Amino acid sequence: MTQAAALACPILLVGPEAAALGPRLDLTGYSSLVADDAGVTAFLAGVADRDPPAAVILSPHDADRIPELRRYLGSVVVLLGLERDGMLERARCLASGADDFWLTTSGPSELLTRLRLHLEMGRRRSPVSALPTPDPRVFPPGIKDPALEADLLLADLRLVPTSGTVWRGSRSIELTTREYQLLLFFLRHPGEVISRDKILQRVWGHSESLGSNVIDVYVRYLRQKLEAGGEGRLLQTVRGQGYVLAEPLSSPQPEEP
Repeated sequence: MTQAAALACPILLVGPEAAALGPRLDLTGYSSLVADDAGVTAFLAGVADRDPPAAVILSPHDADRIPELRRYLGSVVVLLGLERDGMLERARCLASGADDFWLTTSGPSELLTRLRLHLEMGRRRSPVSALPTPDPRVFPPGIKDPALEADLLLADLRLVPTSGTVWRGSRSIELTTREYQLLLFFLRHPGEVISRDKILQRVWGHSESLGSNVIDVYVRYLRQKLEAGGEGRLLQTVRGQGYVLAEPLSSPQPEEP
């Protein structure tokens, strides 16, 4: 999805707890739209004249909005906030018509993972992708969809495109949408030194408003998660050139801070 398409299909955030997620969603690459009660009504009234949201994230006390959302938006992904986790709470969430829940007491990473997976499932059911595709390659005959790629492997690191899961050995790694896209791009180009400009073009859609510093930040996030179990470094810095995903070098080069 292009930047313009992302802006045209925002994630609709309803209620104060959902609204607080806006900055993190925007940083991760989504476009968010915050709406209070009056704003939701106005948005739904004009939905016929604009693209529908890619998903709706509701605060815990906005479950009664779901029937109205369904009337106007059909099968759009709806995630309802829960203040605590439990079988009764989950049952009420699903009975309300939501597709899934998110915990207001957890960090945004879990919500982002759930959101990405639901959008990915929707993308597979639709010819139009609901997720940004920052690596727009021409696939050879026989490969119909990048989601059908075989597992991507490097050392003990494994990414499963068909499920969107990532493993380091036997340890499952939860990534945000942007972290996942960045790792996917590196795993499609193992051993290749990739410049920051190229990463910016392919993963962030050539957004000139972003500096290379955002890449350094996300590389740091990704490294922290890949090495959280004490594993060796796979994502290497090549001074003055960029980054490379490769098995540890026998003679490590000094890295940039």
